[in-house]
Amino acid sequence: MKITLSTVAVFSVISLLTGIVYAVPPKPLPPSAPPQPSSQQTEAFDLSLLVRVGTEFFQSDRYLTESQMIMRGNSQGVDFSAGMQLKTIVQTGKKFRTEIRFTKPGEAPKITGIVTSDGNRVTIYRPDLKQYAVISYSEFDKSDDSFLIGLSSSLFLELPEDSRMAIAQGGLGDKEVLKEIGLLDNPLIKGTRSTTPGENLYIYEYTEPKEAITFRAFIAPATATLNQIQFATKEQNLDIEITEKILSRTPNPTITPQTFKFIPPKTAKRVKTLSVSPF
Repeated sequence: MKITLSTVAVFSVISLLTGIVYAVPPKPLPPSAPPQPSSQQTEAFDLSLLVRVGTEFFQSDRYLTESQMIMRGNSQGVDFSAGMQLKTIVQTGKKFRTEIRFTKPGEAPKITGIVTSDGNRVTIYRPDLKQYAVISYSEFDKSDDSFLIGLSSSLFLELPEDSRMAIAQGGLGDKEVLKEIGLLDNPLIKGTRSTTPGENLYIYEYTEPKEAITFRAFIAPATATLNQIQFATKEQNLDIEITEKILSRTPNPTITPQTFKFIPPKTAKRVKTLSVSPF
């Protein structure tokens, strides 16, 4: 199956949101909204920067990402929000390990969930409940919880290894490749140069009008690194926006044979199903 870059960018989150908003209470969070441009200029998106971003983002076969993620929205007139801190190691072959800390005002963050994948099975562990569940990777990928490992990590895992290597080697610089994957002269993709206090960012924006979906990637042009990633969608009675701000992303982290294996504590009980979210 051919996978376009725009499809890869949104595929990891489009199908994951149904129902999740009803599991998140309307609690206020400390201000951490995405940067709002003080000046901007929309243009045909910068292809040369995109090549550099792709090469940088997919250069290694594994990464350690530390990030903050916020979900905000409105459902039938009721505002809701939830924040979390993430620490995720990903490796090609659908392997990952994520430590999730949901944040609450006035409380120190603590680990509320650990999710590991060996490429075939995913283990969800809730230390607060002393419970864990084991499901297939495909089950987790289709679940409401899968985006909780981080939007950027989900994006990395969705790309097949041969495609990752091609992009890492500068494959996006070939106009024929860009044309084949639908990035050349695509009116649904726009580029915006934005200046915020102390920051210069370039924003790639992809909009799917039929589904009312918008995907944004905030790039630091000097280093071609992903600063943050944002997904927003609107439906009849639901508006939702998920923003992940990347604090650090380290290539080639040290891993061991135990990194992607879960060894349950003696006090933990195995259950059939378990949600990562404590709400």
